[in-house]
Amino acid sequence: MLKRWFSRRSTFQGVLEGKAFTLAAGETVLESALKAGVALPYNCQVGSCKSCLCRVVSGEVRSLVDLGYLLSAEDIAAGHVLACQCLPQSDLTLMSAAVATNWVPAQIKQATPLSSRVWRITLSPEQAMPFLPGQFLQLCHQPGADVRSYSVSWPSNAWEIVVDVTLREQGRVSPLLCDQDSVGRTLWVSGCSGRFGQADDGKGPLLAIASGSGLGTTLGLVRAALARNPYRAVMLVHAIRKRQDKFDVAELQRLQQQHEGFHYLHALSQENEGKQHELVGRFTSWLEEWRSLYPYQKYGLETRDWRAVICGNPGLAQACQRGLLASGVLARHIQTDCFSPAGTEEKISNNKELVC
Repeated sequence: MLKRWFSRRSTFQGVLEGKAFTLAAGETVLESALKAGVALPYNCQVGSCKSCLCRVVSGEVRSLVDLGYLLSAEDIAAGHVLACQCLPQSDLTLMSAAVATNWVPAQIKQATPLSSRVWRITLSPEQAMPFLPGQFLQLCHQPGADVRSYSVSWPSNAWEIVVDVTLREQGRVSPLLCDQDSVGRTLWVSGCSGRFGQADDGKGPLLAIASGSGLGTTLGLVRAALARNPYRAVMLVHAIRKRQDKFDVAELQRLQQQHEGFHYLHALSQENEGKQHELVGRFTSWLEEWRSLYPYQKYGLETRDWRAVICGNPGLAQACQRGLLASGVLARHIQTDCFSPAGTEEKISNNKELVC
C-alpha cells in the first residue's frame, strides 16, 4: 500500500499537436493547457459548447461527466473527450478537433446592434451550411486560430447564418465582429453541430429561458416547436439588465398574437418598476413561483409535464436547472446551453452576465 501511495504522480506530460506542457493530476486538461499558454479552443468550460473537444491519441483520461449524453457514439469510439471535463491519468498525446475541422470562408454581410451589448452578425458562407435550431458553429479569422463557438440564431437559413454576439471590450474576437466596419470582411466558419434542444419531444408544455444574446438561439427553438404544434403551451423568459436591453420584441409579440398558448416575459435585474410582460429583479428570484407566471391556467398543466430549455450564462443556467428540479421538473426534460466569454480560467466567476 505504501509503495502504491508513493508511486502516485502529481504531474504528467501532455503534448498537443507537437507542443509539450505539464498536466497537473488534479486539474482538467483544459486548465493545465490554459496555464501553460497552450492554444486549445474553448468557450463555456462546463461541457455544453464542445469547443474544447479533442482526441486522445495516446494515454488515458478520466471523464468527470457521462460522455454518452454529450458526444456521439462515433466520437467516443474515436477517442474524443472534452478537455474541460476530463482529468489526466497518464502522459497524454492530444489532437484538437479543430485541426480536422472543415473550414469554409464566410463574408460578414451585416453587423447590427440589437442593444448596447448585443450585436447580430449575418454571415454569407461560400457553401450552404444546413443546421438545426439550437446548434452552434465555430468561427475564426484564420483556420484553427483563436476559435470561438457561437450558437446559430434566428432568422438563419443555409446560405445566411446569423449569430448574436455579446460585445466584450477586452475580448480578442467580439470587438472585431461587433463593428459596422466589419461588413465585407471574410471569416472562416465550421459546419454546424451540437444537440441543444434536439431532445424536445413536443409532448408537454415548454419553458424557454434565455439570458442576453441567448435569446436568438432560444427563439429559433421556440419557433420550431410552435411550427410543429401551433397550440402548444410555451413560456419564454428573457433575462436582461435594463429595459433598453430588449430586442426581438416584435417577433415575440407576433408569436403571442398568432399562438394562443405562447407567453413571454422580460426579467429586468436592474429596474425598479415593471410594466406589461416584465418581471422586476433577477429571474432566479422568481423560480419558486415560476409556474404561476404562465397566465393560461386553462391548460391544466402539471409541473412534471414541463420541458425546459435554458440558454445563457452558466450562473443563470445552473441556478435555473436547480430551481426547476426542486419544483418537480424531471431532469431528463431539462436541456441547457451555457454561454461564457473566452479568456482566463477565472472567466465564469467573473462573468458580468451573472446579474440575470
